[in-house]
Amino acid sequence: MDKFEAKLKEVIEMSEEDRNQTIKDLKDMCICGTCSTYNECSKNALEGLYCVLGKSQECITEFKGCECPNCELAQSLDVGKIFNIYCLKGNEMEQREKLHDLDVITGGE
Repeated sequence: MDKFEAKLKEVIEMSEEDRNQTIKDLKDMCICGTCSTYNECSKNALEGLYCVLGKSQECITEFKGCECPNCELAQSLDVGKIFNIYCLKGNEMEQREKLHDLDVITGGE
């Protein structure tokens, strides 16, 4: 289990109140709001922390750049280097699963 999986497991196992507070704290550390792809709709919808929570539900439809590799939170979770653009492609685990599915389908080729 890597850092990201361990943190995710820790958060999932928390009480709902603690989990909500932790997500708020992580969102406060998140730099999604400084990214050129982030927009007014995302801000108004209080979106962010895409690496954990998943892609934008309706707001982000156009890629304008990605700050994930530069995010201290992503770096502390050891994510954002291989997978990123979470706001459009889905969270870290979703992207890992897609890669795994592709590898299974292609037989590792």
